[in-house]
Amino acid sequence: MYLIFKRVDQRNIGPIQIVGRALEYDIGYIPTTHEDIIPFAHLNATVVSDVIGNAWVFMQAWSGQISVRGGSLQDDRLNVVSSSEEPGTKVKYTATAEELANGLTFFKILMGKMLDEIYDSRFAKTRVTNLESATWTSQREETMAYRADNSAATPVLSQLATARGITLDTMVDLVYTAIQQYDNTIAQLLAAKQAIEGEIKSCQTISDCWVIMHNRFELHMPMPLMISLGVTDGSRLNV
Repeated sequence: MYLIFKRVDQRNIGPIQIVGRALEYDIGYIPTTHEDIIPFAHLNATVVSDVIGNAWVFMQAWSGQISVRGGSLQDDRLNVVSSSEEPGTKVKYTATAEELANGLTFFKILMGKMLDEIYDSRFAKTRVTNLESATWTSQREETMAYRADNSAATPVLSQLATARGITLDTMVDLVYTAIQQYDNTIAQLLAAKQAIEGEIKSCQTISDCWVIMHNRFELHMPMPLMISLGVTDGSRLNV
């Protein structure tokens, strides 16, 4: 089993073997014999196939080649640097079409995880306190029911209105306004996220992924790629 997760302290990883690294994420491996024994739910990991889990190494293969340093995790994966070479020796490796396709799939998954993290954080900021959140569903249901029929029961809203010293109708109006504002905020977040998800899904090459990283996630694409594409603008955060 291969896992992709945000890098954490080794103490939180336990016996999971780290077989690759990509930006701020690690690729972990759990043997089939230990899948039901080693905990990993706390890592919020994405489980991928063996082929995709091993494709992290091709994220940099936008030109079809990657530079592999002896003794690195890349070389552990590809085993292309001879043991007789000097320590730190780099070897150029040409990826196959299948490896590039798998690298593209891995890259898309990674960008998806980055996007999820950003929008989960933004969504968390829209939430109210735990105490108020506990009654939000009831407030919402009672408000909609009362607006449809003012004889509907409103046990929660009635208590809140009394506590504030306002009428039930005023309380209903306040909650209804809050519902509209909340729903509009969530809709805007979802629409913005889905637009970027569409861009990620449409990537046809690893170079396409790097363009999104550069234009959306404020991570510079490799300089040779910038030159080849004629890109002169710096990277920016636009998510």
